[in-house]
Amino acid sequence: MTNIFRHERKVFLLFVVAAIIIFSGLGFRDAWPPDEPRFALVAKEMVTSGQWLIPMRGGEIYPDKPPVFMWGIALFYVLTGSLSVAMLLPNAIASLVTLTVTYRLSRALADERTAILSMLLLLLSPQFLIQAKFAQIDALVACFIWVGIYGFIRHFCIAESWRCYFIAWGAMGLGIITKGVGFLPIFILIPLSFLTFKKQLPTTRWKKRALLGPLVMLGVVLVWLGPVLYLGAHQQDPTIQQYLSNILLKQTAQRYANAWHHIEPWYYYIFKVIPVFWFPALIVLAFKGKGIKRLLSDNPAYLALAVWVLLVVAFFSFSPGKRGVYVLPALPAVAMISGLLLSRSGISKAIGNFARSVTLVISLVVFITGTVLLLNEKTASSLILRFHSDLSTITKLGAICLLIGMMGLFTQFLNLSKHLVSWLVIITVIPSTMGVWILNEIRTPSQLLVRAQTQMSFLSTSIGNFDVGIVDVKEQYLLYSPFPLAHFGYHTEKERENGTAWAWLKARPARFLLAPKDYLFQCVDLEKALSLGFAHRDEWLLISSDAAYATCSLPSDAPVYR
Repeated sequence: MTNIFRHERKVFLLFVVAAIIIFSGLGFRDAWPPDEPRFALVAKEMVTSGQWLIPMRGGEIYPDKPPVFMWGIALFYVLTGSLSVAMLLPNAIASLVTLTVTYRLSRALADERTAILSMLLLLLSPQFLIQAKFAQIDALVACFIWVGIYGFIRHFCIAESWRCYFIAWGAMGLGIITKGVGFLPIFILIPLSFLTFKKQLPTTRWKKRALLGPLVMLGVVLVWLGPVLYLGAHQQDPTIQQYLSNILLKQTAQRYANAWHHIEPWYYYIFKVIPVFWFPALIVLAFKGKGIKRLLSDNPAYLALAVWVLLVVAFFSFSPGKRGVYVLPALPAVAMISGLLLSRSGISKAIGNFARSVTLVISLVVFITGTVLLLNEKTASSLILRFHSDLSTITKLGAICLLIGMMGLFTQFLNLSKHLVSWLVIITVIPSTMGVWILNEIRTPSQLLVRAQTQMSFLSTSIGNFDVGIVDVKEQYLLYSPFPLAHFGYHTEKERENGTAWAWLKARPARFLLAPKDYLFQCVDLEKALSLGFAHRDEWLLISSDAAYATCSLPSDAPVYR
């Protein structure tokens, strides 16, 4: 009874710590480029327009991703009234669910100690923590994928449960309309069917009703895709047809087979991503790897998970386009395998010393960084110039680094488990609260847009209200602008965008255009443009209508979105 109580207390405290780490910083910052402003803007437009079926970005269809992640942000925006809180809640909740599923599956397959260690290894993994605290799409799709894995393992390896089996297919459906790779749990059916054939798993779990699983997945997908197909196919809406072509072909098969950006070599995940972002679990595998073959052969469910991890990594490695976050769904399985190894063989002194060494080095680096930022004027000056910041911001960041480093060093005096948990809280909570609060101003274009508004108000006092357009548009400018902005399409070729922007600018006198200086805007007198300063490393110009030339040879037939 005492041991049970002790384990329950550890689990409860670990979940509390996980919640503190993951939810800390909500509302402390706005959406940061490159990805967060895009999803936040789409969600905000869903709420303001009332149109939730097709994702829209600045009045233009956003064709790159299905809508579930944006739905989550929009729903929390309605509930909280704060976009800075709403944008982070879907991933925060999803990551806590992923931790919970990892714990429950580990406990069902092994025991409480293994479940706690698996959960701790996942929580310590940099890739998991980063995605839990940012408004990118991958933490949510990883959650749906991991729920799918949980359902299949429960049904085939633990106890027959058709409810879990069909939940797995439903979760895959949600994953697909979150991001196309939501089907990844289906890969685990390969090792599970092989292990069943080899009589290492019960054969009674494969029945005719299993064929209904794909229908469940399809049904979930059609809840959203059905109405979109109706608008595109039945009502022949050309905009919807273009959206369907993009989301069903270009962003799936074409993007996988013939990617047009993020091109990396086949070994990118093996050598550049996994060793860095999965290292807590990998360290256990490195120290305890001798027993892994026997361990997997004695535990068919863990063997199936190991094969699934290899299949996922191989699947993404075959595509020329790669991003580190793509393999995030496989990380909980690796944490589970490492947790089982650690539970069975014990936490050796070598692992403990290595863990302390890593945290010590990181704490020292952060401490030294803070010292340099506070005391080295040359370094501070170079950072101010590079990031267009100011001395006050650099000084504050230096003080925060110094605080984190000192507190991290003090945790070295605690026993290993308390040391790791305390260090993790320090290294995550302080940056995600105090740190992001200080950085927020230079990570958004709000100040530049305020300067633009001031200049335009001064220049247009004699001609009344003004209209503002922007070229080379990024989502953060539309999201944070205190005035309405016109733009000319995210995917419009530069010459056509330039010509259309010129025609729009010249059409009436009370108009201004925002353009990056390196855009080299044509058909205007740039000598009459005003520099607004820098945002996101670009110098922005304010171009008034009286700077426009009388004629321009560039095409001017691009759409204008408001």
